[in-house]
Amino acid sequence: MNNQTTPWGPERLRAVASAYWESCTLHAAVRCGLTEALAAGPASPAELAERLGLSPRGLAILVRALLVLDLVREQDGQLSLNPGVVEHFTPGGPRDLSSVILHMADMVGDWAQLAECVRRGQPVERPALDQTGPAPRAHFYRAMRDIARRQAPGMAGRLGLKPGQILLDLGGGPGVYGLTFADEVPGLSAIVFDLPQAREHFQAEAALHPGAERVRFREGDFLRDDLGGPYDVAWLSQILHGEGPEECERLVRAAAEALKPGGWLWVQEFVVQIPGLAWPGLFGLNMLINTRRGQSYTAAEIKAMLVKAGLTQVRYDGPVRADPAAGLVCGQKPDGGTA
Repeated sequence: MNNQTTPWGPERLRAVASAYWESCTLHAAVRCGLTEALAAGPASPAELAERLGLSPRGLAILVRALLVLDLVREQDGQLSLNPGVVEHFTPGGPRDLSSVILHMADMVGDWAQLAECVRRGQPVERPALDQTGPAPRAHFYRAMRDIARRQAPGMAGRLGLKPGQILLDLGGGPGVYGLTFADEVPGLSAIVFDLPQAREHFQAEAALHPGAERVRFREGDFLRDDLGGPYDVAWLSQILHGEGPEECERLVRAAAEALKPGGWLWVQEFVVQIPGLAWPGLFGLNMLINTRRGQSYTAAEIKAMLVKAGLTQVRYDGPVRADPAAGLVCGQKPDGGTA
């Protein structure tokens, strides 16, 4: 939806100023275990309070808000989830969004410091993924996993992947893309390149994929370590926004150099368009809060990085089917030359 559809005025200003009330209500429902419990079936408030260890008063007030939002429904004294969201709170289900919501909840305190981050041009003093403990880090990796599970199916065809090719899934974390591509393209092999702490999440995901024997995890820092290769395809999904323009140029060049002549480099990012969807622009603020140099980029900025790395046939390939806020940019390494 275009950001300009609702004109600015008192009602929109109030709605935007208080939007976090709805967010925190949803976060609380997930954190307290209420959504997971109701995804398993209807229950009475008394049953839920006892099972989840919640204050009856606190639960009653939360439930009333959730009823107003139509996330929860009530009939004959039994509470249930809106049928349209049950699959999004079913643990382990293919469309479960609980970890995504928990990841967003982990950042509420950091976002409250946005004005100070803008004043200083620096992230909060406590980087979200470095010093908040294992639970938020697990929420982050699981959230990236669950988002990728929605986007990866069918993507191999759009990228033109072929049997026998070797793919670099750079900064791939749990490796959902590399593993899904290997499932969909017989004979395709892949390297998932990421930091050591991502390995356990990759191993858990690999156990679910029939093509996992053709996908390996390689530990490394993509800004400092050799990427290996040569590869037929390099896949850079949602990693540029964590870095500044100069670091992105170095990273894209390193990925291009790791390609075989004629190989393709694909970038998936939240692409800023003005006017356009709000998410990519707001995500840039998330990078201000959480990183030293990261930001969101326009398609033109990403294309310029690929051109500077020596790639040809550079183009913006349009939005991702499963997430219109994300878009694809690609370029090809010239045959017979080095990028």
